[in-house]
Amino acid sequence: MISRFSRNRSQTPMSHRSSRPVAWQLKSAVAVVATFVLVGIADAATPSVRRDPSRPDGDRILTSTQIKACLAKKDSLHAQVDQALKHKAQIEADKADITRSGVSLADEVAALDRTSTEAVAAYNEKVVQRDRTIDAYEARVTVYNTEAEGVKSTQDDYEKSCENRRYDERDLIDVKRKKK
Repeated sequence: MISRFSRNRSQTPMSHRSSRPVAWQLKSAVAVVATFVLVGIADAATPSVRRDPSRPDGDRILTSTQIKACLAKKDSLHAQVDQALKHKAQIEADKADITRSGVSLADEVAALDRTSTEAVAAYNEKVVQRDRTIDAYEARVTVYNTEAEGVKSTQDDYEKSCENRRYDERDLIDVKRKKK
């Protein structure tokens, strides 16, 4: 007797029993092969998997030693930027001072009594003092430009070796813990 919810295998025709598993296995095999092919194509096209020739280590994860070096480079970069910004502020103040003194000297020369040797000598002393200030300003500008080149070099080095590189968060925590 056949129950309502179960089917006796002997009642299934032989052609259906043998063809279903083979067709199913064939479809499954094709699906698996297609999946592997598609995954392989996707992996090959993914840019993060490719080795970046501009980086010596490619896309490898940074080691704790490299993380420590990157943190040191970042700290050095911040210190250099802070120092350069201080010098830039001083240069801008000197430039404003030179501009003010130039305007003042231009006003003075218009009212200068050229018959008085003391007045002419005092005016000439102010001009000499302004020239010394300009020389000091130019020296500071040269130092600042050298600092700016150093900052740019450090920034380029940091970007090349550290920026947008993968690392293990636990390594970063360990390096920071050891740093304190």
